[in-house]
Amino acid sequence: TNLRVTPVYIICQGHDGCFQSPPDVDSSIESACSRIAIGAKLIQSLTAEKLFECGVGRKTFQLEHEVNHKKPECIVFKSNLNVNKARKMRQTDLWSHFGRELMLSDLGSNERKFLGFISCTRFKGTDIDKPMTHDEIVSFTEAYAALGGGGLALFGTACLYTWPTTVEDVISNFLDSTPVNTRRFMDDSGYRGTLGGCFATTLGSVFHELGHTFDLGHTKDGIMGRGFDNIDRVFLVGDKRSALTKDNMNNYNGKPVQHSTVSLQRNISVTMNVAEPLRVLGPRSKTT
Repeated sequence: TNLRVTPVYIICQGHDGCFQSPPDVDSSIESACSRIAIGAKLIQSLTAEKLFECGVGRKTFQLEHEVNHKKPECIVFKSNLNVNKARKMRQTDLWSHFGRELMLSDLGSNERKFLGFISCTRFKGTDIDKPMTHDEIVSFTEAYAALGGGGLALFGTACLYTWPTTVEDVISNFLDSTPVNTRRFMDDSGYRGTLGGCFATTLGSVFHELGHTFDLGHTKDGIMGRGFDNIDRVFLVGDKRSALTKDNMNNYNGKPVQHSTVSLQRNISVTMNVAEPLRVLGPRSKTT
């Protein structure tokens, strides 16, 4: 089959392509593509394992470079959308614009599901000391997106600096308990407040939104529910996992956080044709 998932790094007009990151982190286009490629492979592998658990064998989607060996693992896509305009747009409008632009480009094909990342996402910073809700954090973030449906799953890159560039770094990045500098960078960690939490939640969110492009609807738990926050639990076992569970993910304001298992589910009796992107379960609560 020629059906494939195509990772793309979207660079808006007037932007240098460097994603937001601390000064000691490589934020180059090459670094971004390495991180996206690793994330796509992790999701590809996890899909196979979860379908195997369901008794259908290790089946998964193909990535672009596996179908066309001349293509890179992550394609750099130069958008005609101006960076300043992009940073003022809502995520639904960004999804519509980039989806249309990709389909009208040389890459346009019904055999592709695009996995897009916006290079110019920017957390504006804040002096607020008190804990913020996810919606409040998003309000400080420009060119933010976490939407999937049809042929495009689209994401911002405000937490891409927490992703690994090599397979060897996957475990250490999940286990990174370094607190997020919430005044300068987006904390999308599911209220864990750590770099490892940001990697887990955002990788899980990518899997979740990609699932919508495969016509998967929301479920009570698992990847298509709020279980995607805990995608790290698939990769961490034994002592390494126990070290991570001591962080803030188990308590928020002194109350235990409910966790769900990581599973991939589909309501077989329901067929969904998604013409518009689906939000990632609406506002995030402190206990889901």
